[in-house]
Amino acid sequence: MTVSTYNPADHTMTNNISNSVSSDIHIDHAAHAPTGADNTHSGHDCGHYHSYDHHNHNHEHNHSHGDDIVHLMPTLTDLQKPHSDQEFIEKAMAEERSNHKNLIASSRDELPSVTVNGMMIDRTHIAQELQYHPAENKEDAVYLATQALVVRELLRLAVLDEPSLSEKAWLEDEEKAISNLIDQNVQATIPDIVTCERYYKQNITDFKTDPIMTVRHILLACLPEDGDERLKLKKTAYEFIEQIKNNANPDAEFIQLARQHSACPSKEQGGELGVISKGQTVPEFESVLFKLDKGLAPSPIESRYGFHIVDVLNKEPGIQMTYDQVSPAIHNKLSQQAFHQSLCDYLFTLANEADIEGIDMTLEQENVFRG
Repeated sequence: MTVSTYNPADHTMTNNISNSVSSDIHIDHAAHAPTGADNTHSGHDCGHYHSYDHHNHNHEHNHSHGDDIVHLMPTLTDLQKPHSDQEFIEKAMAEERSNHKNLIASSRDELPSVTVNGMMIDRTHIAQELQYHPAENKEDAVYLATQALVVRELLRLAVLDEPSLSEKAWLEDEEKAISNLIDQNVQATIPDIVTCERYYKQNITDFKTDPIMTVRHILLACLPEDGDERLKLKKTAYEFIEQIKNNANPDAEFIQLARQHSACPSKEQGGELGVISKGQTVPEFESVLFKLDKGLAPSPIESRYGFHIVDVLNKEPGIQMTYDQVSPAIHNKLSQQAFHQSLCDYLFTLANEADIEGIDMTLEQENVFRG
């Protein structure tokens, strides 16, 4: 297999490159391994956090005077949204032509020249494929998109060479043809009980429920770039903490300060956020919050939204789950891993047997299968 000078091993690709079996190749993975449960959480409309209301805290957040700062801040949902596909493509295509060392081909073209058995990958298709491969920079996105199209071409050629499939199967239904091809050529080892039990013992801390906390807070809001104002608010936050601690009725004092000064709509409930578990708040807030003990935090927590004076009303530690409780999930996980690895091995074989020019393929489990 002939390859170019670009080697993605020289670059850290943080996103899951499993997109290589691209959106154009929708393989029915359920046919190979059972799908595991995926726990998701709904959002809270206070912007900087999400909250479950396990104790009937049906908060009706009324936005009164002083809430304008919150409206100007991005919510956690906003921060997690990727750039629009069209915007990303236009930005990638509009950059000046340059000799980036990460580009797959050595030509000066915006998009690389890549061939599989003498057949060039259409650059228009590469540009269209970009939307399915968000990355930290254009070069990585181009690489991921191109590799996905190379994989698709390898699978197409394999379908044509398979006597039971051939070109007719590809023309009738590409996805079905690829799925049948994989069924015939990818055989994964099903994990036995011993393997699953060993995995549980070696990763026992992974099978512990997250702690949950009942929390209230006072948000002294400030935009991240306003350094002077942040210094003032930090000082004010410490003053409020001392004021609450030294009051004869600290609970009443906290509620009063929340209603007077908090920039979060939860101020109408005395700053109460309800029950919070991991994954419901922004990372910088959560990383400190779950280390706190019950009671008023001695220091404010700084986040992108400002300073939070936090009072932990209740904290319940996580519970260790037994093997019997998690054995189905473990079996599913190991089965999927085995299938992913077998698929990678098969794709590697196809790539090795083909004449590929213009790209250095990195067919590894973490960057081939989308899962």
